[in-house]
Amino acid sequence: MRPRPSTLGSTSTSRPDSAARGLVSVLGRFGPSEPTRVILVRHSHVHNPKELIYGRLPRMRLSREGREATEETARFLADVPLAAIYTSPLLRARQSAAILGKHHPDVPIHRCSWLVEVQTSWEGELNKVYKETEGFSYYDPPKSPGDETILDVFTRMNRALRLVLRRHAGQTSVCVSHGDPIKILRVAYSGKALTPDNVRAPDPGLAAMVAFDFWHPDALPVISAVDLGLLRRLVRGEWSGGGRQGAARRQRSPSRGPGV
Repeated sequence: MRPRPSTLGSTSTSRPDSAARGLVSVLGRFGPSEPTRVILVRHSHVHNPKELIYGRLPRMRLSREGREATEETARFLADVPLAAIYTSPLLRARQSAAILGKHHPDVPIHRCSWLVEVQTSWEGELNKVYKETEGFSYYDPPKSPGDETILDVFTRMNRALRLVLRRHAGQTSVCVSHGDPIKILRVAYSGKALTPDNVRAPDPGLAAMVAFDFWHPDALPVISAVDLGLLRRLVRGEWSGGGRQGAARRQRSPSRGPGV
């Protein structure tokens, strides 16, 4: 039996009133009994001993910590019936998709260039540029004219999302991508403007999942998230919250830091 939306993070327990029940009844005439679910998974920690802004650099693989965190996510998704797995063509994403795929041996894995990391000419610079540049952003202003804008990233990520929705209507699929691309897509589908300030919102965690549940292709999705690493830190009392201390414990995003 395919899991209901609550499987991936919904916490609402209130009972719908009569108006809400009526709305659900009306929507039921136009949509499926189950949503089309697209689960975006961010790759985990990367082996980066030179502390580079690695962007689209080749051979940037998952670290041991990253593989272990991805395996934890894979176990979480092991019993979810998947129609397909799509992945960014970069090594760290492909490794993540392969780990997820071990629990779904009959599910095809497709490379999709639209899911790739942000294109920026900051690539290859040392991470210390983030500390040396106040209000650092890949997007505002871009370092060179060929760098991707926020709208560029949204446009290609939305193409990937719409492709999956068309191919796998009424099913659940996974897309493995990167921090800023996932965040930009989430910002847009949350009804917020695609501005640098909004894109500075917290990233999805490493190896975290962001689920888009579409009950109708022309309606906004229900968005939920699961970050197993964050949950574990909360249980242990190790999470310091936001701010510099908390940020120092996370691999940062290209809008504010090196790792996506």
